[in-house]
Amino acid sequence: MKESTTDTEPRDHTTVASTQRRRQMVAWLAAACFLIGVALTASRIALAYQPPGPFDPSRQGYCDFHNGVYFPALAFREGVSPYSAAYVQQYPVERSIPFYSPLVLALHTPLTWLPLPVAEVVYFVVSLGMLLGIAWLSVRWTTGGAGAGWRWDWFWIIASALVFARGGQQTLFTGYFTFELILGALLAVHYGKTHPWRSVLGLVVISCKPTFVLPIAGLMLFRGNIKAVALAGMISLVLAVACFGWLIQSGSASQMMSDIGTSQDVHRSDDYEVPANTWTRIDLLAIVAKWTDWVPGDATHLVWMIAILLPAAIVLMVYHRHNRDDGAATGLSGAIVLLTSLVAIFHQVYDAMILTPVIVAILIALRPAWDTLSWRMRMFLAISMLMPALNYASSLMVLNRFQIDGFAKDVVTSLNAISLLIACVVLLFLAWNRRDGKVNQVSV
Repeated sequence: MKESTTDTEPRDHTTVASTQRRRQMVAWLAAACFLIGVALTASRIALAYQPPGPFDPSRQGYCDFHNGVYFPALAFREGVSPYSAAYVQQYPVERSIPFYSPLVLALHTPLTWLPLPVAEVVYFVVSLGMLLGIAWLSVRWTTGGAGAGWRWDWFWIIASALVFARGGQQTLFTGYFTFELILGALLAVHYGKTHPWRSVLGLVVISCKPTFVLPIAGLMLFRGNIKAVALAGMISLVLAVACFGWLIQSGSASQMMSDIGTSQDVHRSDDYEVPANTWTRIDLLAIVAKWTDWVPGDATHLVWMIAILLPAAIVLMVYHRHNRDDGAATGLSGAIVLLTSLVAIFHQVYDAMILTPVIVAILIALRPAWDTLSWRMRMFLAISMLMPALNYASSLMVLNRFQIDGFAKDVVTSLNAISLLIACVVLLFLAWNRRDGKVNQVSV
């Protein structure tokens, strides 16, 4: 026995050391890939930089930062409503902003104290930090409590994938504030039960964009996260009213509402926003509207949202009553909240990054919610959720380059929403099947 133990220990030590070396090599290669992606994106911004002013579809580098972050926040700081026609006349922007909470303007106000070129560099660096934060949370949440320890190889693989995926690439290139919304949504859903105040912080951030906060907060109520949602609702309301008060100090509330309505009309009339023409939307209604050549209004969007959220709300409520609420974005209830929110109402391709921890958890299968699924089922779910990130055929560059139009265009631009809907239905089935605590091996 002693001889056998002596012979075995070196082999075990050698195996562990060899595994560690392989992981370190993968981590370094993935980190290098990440840096290459960052360098390529920065170069692309510089080569296709769009100066502030009229929109040029051939040069979109940091156009969203100018039109959706910096100048709206600058106008807010100076007491000019970014929802108004006066804003378009006074600042070098394409149009007024859509109906976002003015809280988003206050959050970005510190950037306006910097000259525009400096603010652009700072925001690019901050965006990279938020991207790395998403990767860090994904590794932490998917391996926590599973005895796997910290994995730098997984961290850099996720970060590199985010840089090159459609959502991450588009966000970094145009300078939109998507990463802020993604982090907010993940914090809100993951900590809704265990750390309500962290969840409140996330909910307050995503309250800046109604299409994010409405479905997520609504489903979290049925998931049992009442305290977090109630506190976030009160705080968001107070902050939004204060920001609106600042904007209407030299005008009137009625004029503000009129400006918001006009701004919404302008955005809805944009050819890129019409569902029949969209190549970026991933919600179900957009796909139905695309195939029926229909332009639904705001009320229709809300009705469809409620109808789509209702089955998920029922499943989450029953799931919670049976004490099967995992309370994490990497478990079934959290995954349902995140995925259903994408399918239910207006969302773009880059918003699908909120599924990053869920996809990682499914692939790694260290969490109890996923390790009982067969590898076929896990691959099916992962691929379905990854479709928006991988479907480059639905990008404007590919569509224009290969002149994809008509029926073929409708098909390739519908795949993202259809695949997410299928994954959503499967998750609801899995959660319903486990509502009484029974966990069986599930396969396709």
